[in-house]
Amino acid sequence: MITDILDFDEHTKLQGQIVVVGSGIAGAELATHLTRQGREVILLESGRKQFDPSIQALNDVVFRGKRHRALNPKATYQDYLPPGLRGVSRVRQFGGTSNVWTGKWKYFQPWDFEGRSWIANSSWPIGFADMLPYYQAVAKDYGFGDLEAEAMRSEIVAFRSKVAAGGLKLGNSYWEKTPTRTAVRFGEEMRQSKNLTVVLGATVTELKLDPSCQRVTGVVCRSLEGREIIVEGGTVILAIGAFETARILLNSDRQLPTGIGNGSGLVGRFYTDHLKHYKGRLKPGSLAKEFACELQYGPKPRFCVSFALDDATQQAYELLEHSLYLQPVYERLMGRLRRTLQGDRPYRDGNGPIASYRVKFISEQFPHKDSCVTLGQECDSLGMRKLEVNWCFTDHERRSLPKTLELLTQRVEQVGLGTIDFGEEPPSVETMTDAAHQMGITRMASQPQEGVVDTDCRVFGTDNLYVVGAAVFPVGPTYSPTYTILALARRLGQHLLQTMLTSSGSSGIQLEAAS
Repeated sequence: MITDILDFDEHTKLQGQIVVVGSGIAGAELATHLTRQGREVILLESGRKQFDPSIQALNDVVFRGKRHRALNPKATYQDYLPPGLRGVSRVRQFGGTSNVWTGKWKYFQPWDFEGRSWIANSSWPIGFADMLPYYQAVAKDYGFGDLEAEAMRSEIVAFRSKVAAGGLKLGNSYWEKTPTRTAVRFGEEMRQSKNLTVVLGATVTELKLDPSCQRVTGVVCRSLEGREIIVEGGTVILAIGAFETARILLNSDRQLPTGIGNGSGLVGRFYTDHLKHYKGRLKPGSLAKEFACELQYGPKPRFCVSFALDDATQQAYELLEHSLYLQPVYERLMGRLRRTLQGDRPYRDGNGPIASYRVKFISEQFPHKDSCVTLGQECDSLGMRKLEVNWCFTDHERRSLPKTLELLTQRVEQVGLGTIDFGEEPPSVETMTDAAHQMGITRMASQPQEGVVDTDCRVFGTDNLYVVGAAVFPVGPTYSPTYTILALARRLGQHLLQTMLTSSGSSGIQLEAAS
């Protein structure tokens, strides 16, 4: 059932076995997976079916460090949004940020979990083997292309071998024809479900605890129209993205002065994103021409490749992880005429003659405590304190970036991919933007002194509160985090199914009207 907070009386108490906050990739996966297994779930979503700029404004933050990217009124993949809001990285709407996602899937590799000695705080407390069954399960259920089979395709093996000889490694990702939109994928199932209640327009403003301060007993939801309800459940899961996860935990400070899960002062710390530069150009060489079909961006669905310095080079120079993507730029009429007059043969892929490649360069951020989000004094229209974002960097990024670019540019040319020109503003901390991959604000750890959630995504110091999403990433390699977010959601769902006790008392979702 899909309903709205305005359908309930003021101060109604809504009760279920499990409460999931957020209807994006993680929240929708968890809610539907659990309800299919017979659990009674309440899914809370701040937005509504139609985008509402006044609800979107609840996402506003105050930047104290480097700012995020500027909005882009010409962004075609967000053309349903008002022009002044196109380019947003977080969306408050039924379906969450999946509504503007571009649909590129890539799972983390074994070494992404293991950590690197030259990068502090870079290891996960779980390994690739812990995640692999869930990567495989969601790939099957969602119909992703087989990345393991793609990696062994003869053309990719040959391409990988040739770039490896020059100190580069090749990565693969899968690009959907139509990006997964959770409101589309799960909408009808949610409407028809008898044990799932989706409440739209319900912004979570506070978590209430029992007297021991170890168990969440109530989730306070409010709407811009002034309606307030309380939602109760045996298990509460925050699946709302990194920023809003930290904001809810920190704003829930009536019983714990520093907020929930913040005993070690780490809620909001270790905020990382990927630095992104997309203004470079590559003049293709012989290897790019030989493997032109592997460098295509369309038609979708398809597999795509990326390039990076090999692991040995990164270790030798103590570099951060990075990725380089090449997007074909096809000849226009005048370029084609000029080439014809010069007698040059066309260089083409399956889509047409290629003039050059657009270069997108993405770099990892060094995880450190001072890059953080904290509560400010300014409040939003619901009375919640806004986040202040101090997105900042270390000398490690400033050393790593120029050396990476030097080596990468040399090796790309040496192996025959071509010649890179980054233009008048080459990649640097100052010239690069964010990649809309907010990570690490409630990082996963083996013990509370090192993080906010344990290896099952349970918030330290609580019995029934969980976080799922990129917020729990201790560190994130330089590609889309969505596949790992989805796999973590499935992993948490299986954990809850295996460990939670059957609710005592009457089953089903219940309403308790205000007295």
